[in-house]
Amino acid sequence: MISNHKLLVFCRKNFIKKFFLLNKKELFVVYGLLNTFLTNIVLQISLFFFSTMVSTFLSQAFNLNFGYYLYSKKVFKVKIIKKNQFIYYSIMNLLIWNINWFSINKITALGISKNIAALLIIPLLALVSYLCQNYIIFKRKF
Repeated sequence: MISNHKLLVFCRKNFIKKFFLLNKKELFVVYGLLNTFLTNIVLQISLFFFSTMVSTFLSQAFNLNFGYYLYSKKVFKVKIIKKNQFIYYSIMNLLIWNINWFSINKITALGISKNIAALLIIPLLALVSYLCQNYIIFKRKF
């Protein structure tokens, strides 16, 4: 009979093994959820104190650094960070920042709160982010 401790250790090792065997899209979703959660905490708190433009800029500044590390190292498995990849990621980040504050302002004009508007546009931002990263920034050259 297997003890509870051995079963727990087995399950934990199995989970970790499966986690590290996720494909690129699954890893993007897992790390994307973490990045989105933390970036949105920064955004949601900022929206109480600053304008939409400043708030989205602060959250994108956080995302630029934290997100680049997560996606380059954990999702796309970049071994050597290249200057042009960071530049492309920064440009994408600037694009997403503009989409973010512009969309929040447009949705807010419809009478919806800034905080709810920020949550509503997450799927659009995630899609733009994934497409840019997968097909432009971290594309593999064979």
